[in-house]
Amino acid sequence: MTTLGHRLALIMKEKGFTQKGLASISSTKSVSVSQQVIQHLLSGRNTTSKHLPAIADALGARLEWLATGKGSREIEQRFEPLLVGKVGAGAQIVRFDTGTVLGGVDIGVWEKYPNVAEIEGFSQHPLQPGWRVFYAQEHQGIPEGCVGKLCVVQVKNGPTLLKTLRRGAKKNLWNLDSWNEPTRENQPVEWAAPVGFIQPR
Repeated sequence: MTTLGHRLALIMKEKGFTQKGLASISSTKSVSVSQQVIQHLLSGRNTTSKHLPAIADALGARLEWLATGKGSREIEQRFEPLLVGKVGAGAQIVRFDTGTVLGGVDIGVWEKYPNVAEIEGFSQHPLQPGWRVFYAQEHQGIPEGCVGKLCVVQVKNGPTLLKTLRRGAKKNLWNLDSWNEPTRENQPVEWAAPVGFIQPR
């Protein structure tokens, strides 16, 4: 019978998460998840945590399965897109503590691009305030189709950004291009999710 630590290690390995990376993705403006929390869960020192819901959400796993091993592992597919945050200065996506489900969006859009970030201010010109950027599932590594495309990217131990992804000078490093600021060169990236649709408003 597997333990919480075994289940957590399994899904972290499958999705390419380090302890630091998972702690960072699980944290919000109001809740800070430390690497030590992840380490103690993996080792079995702790068999539960108040942060387990946030960790399960970051992994795309059902809380019941992660905590007990019961039921199906994956979160059921959403039937509407989720507004997850705003894109502000520096192309950084600032996440909401709780996402907002958006209605009235064509199924052909959100089925492949279920996450949405809204442009805030004028720093993303030519994108305008209030425009919505629909992008693919998070935590899926770096698909080959992302290279040279506008994506939402998660910098390892850093921010989530709206950038064009290009190969860096070394393996596993990436250049992140913007319209209005210098390229962030040779960045380690946890995952990249391609942008599929931009909705003017």
